[in-house]
Amino acid sequence: MLVFGIDVPLVEIILVFAIIMFILLVEAIIVIGMLMSQMNKTKKLAGLLDNLSETLLKMKDRDMGKPVKDKVEVVE
Repeated sequence: MLVFGIDVPLVEIILVFAIIMFILLVEAIIVIGMLMSQMNKTKKLAGLLDNLSETLLKMKDRDMGKPVKDKVEVVE
């Protein structure tokens, strides 16, 4: 096969393409693994934020029903 006027065997071209495709495949697998890891961390964080918001709403509902007292008591 002629490439820019140089005779290059077809086997070497296929080998070079195979190596490039293998490197791209490994890189894609690594990127997908990192994305999955980040997605799991984000899911855990979303769950924690949901739990925090529920807790804050419960505290607010509990405090709204009662009259506000001074939280600080001076003991002598």
